[in-house]
Amino acid sequence: MAVVLYIDDEPENLTVLKGTVEDELEVVTAGSGEAGLALLAQHEVGVILADQRMPGMSGIDVLERAKALAPDAVRVIITAYANINEAITAINLGAVERYIKKPWDAVELIAMLREALSTYDTRRKLRALDRRLIETERVYSLGVVAATVAHELRGQLTGVTGLASVVRLKADALKAQLDAGDKHVVRETLDEITRSVADLMVSAEQVLQITRGMELGQRQSERGVIDVREVVTLISRMLRGELARSATLEVDLPPNLPPVRGARHKLGQVLLNLVVNALQALPPGRRAQNRIAVRVHHESPSVLIEVEDNGPGVPPEVAGRIFDPFFTTKNEGGTGLGLAISRRIVEEMGGQLSFESRPGRTCFAVLLPAGAS
Repeated sequence: MAVVLYIDDEPENLTVLKGTVEDELEVVTAGSGEAGLALLAQHEVGVILADQRMPGMSGIDVLERAKALAPDAVRVIITAYANINEAITAINLGAVERYIKKPWDAVELIAMLREALSTYDTRRKLRALDRRLIETERVYSLGVVAATVAHELRGQLTGVTGLASVVRLKADALKAQLDAGDKHVVRETLDEITRSVADLMVSAEQVLQITRGMELGQRQSERGVIDVREVVTLISRMLRGELARSATLEVDLPPNLPPVRGARHKLGQVLLNLVVNALQALPPGRRAQNRIAVRVHHESPSVLIEVEDNGPGVPPEVAGRIFDPFFTTKNEGGTGLGLAISRRIVEEMGGQLSFESRPGRTCFAVLLPAGAS
């Protein structure tokens, strides 16, 4: 159960407030900012009450530092001084949501604390739901990847086994030719075997490229350096089979692109969602006309990734809801989470995800800060 943390350098104030509300709520107290911040690691704190004027670390300083330690906690400044400048500073720096004066009214204080604890509980539940939604979309994305990779591997391995059978048959023929002593025929058969082995190695390398694409699904550093060219290349390889059946893919990857920072598998999830959405938007049976373009530009100080298709476009009446959770225009198979979570991932990387659409052209744009620092 979440508790109320009250920080004040005057012991009598701590005693009075705790005595006022302890029959209704659980309160822990601290006589300094440092002591209060230490208690955040020991308790689930739903509300932080901090006296503004304390020696060493003011209430605003305490609440500003508490944002990182307890981001969902409701932060409250309590003071005997009604100074509007202090109130504005508290709101801006400490993300303070309440500003109350001493002496407080006991009934109003308890009511405010109850409301604040309810706000904290709602935030905690929403954060947990958000995590579950992200995992749900990740599982969906990985399902798309798994199905695509399985199809690609099946096709490539069929070619590998076929070539292996040819090599075996030619090796058997070579044995017979050696017995017959026909050097000319033996040389021709050896040349055929060499060519078949070369083809076999190409097919095996294609299988390896597909499996390397699966690295996007592995857990990696949340704030690593990302080579955008590599991520785009892996996505195009992973979807090569579906693209070959449904559309022409154009990829524009200029040299010397600067890196971006973030989680490589998350950027891969975003681009996978955008390309799969583009594929699903295109009319079936028109591969020669269907086109998807993936373009990357360095527009200092940013890297811009565009995914464009020449499908029918997003209807104007639903364009404003395209990033809403659970909203989907797909008749079946859509979770309605892909674009919402993709935007969230891009924003967490310090970037922006936007789109523009008209009949015959829809373009999603991922704008990310460039640089490895």
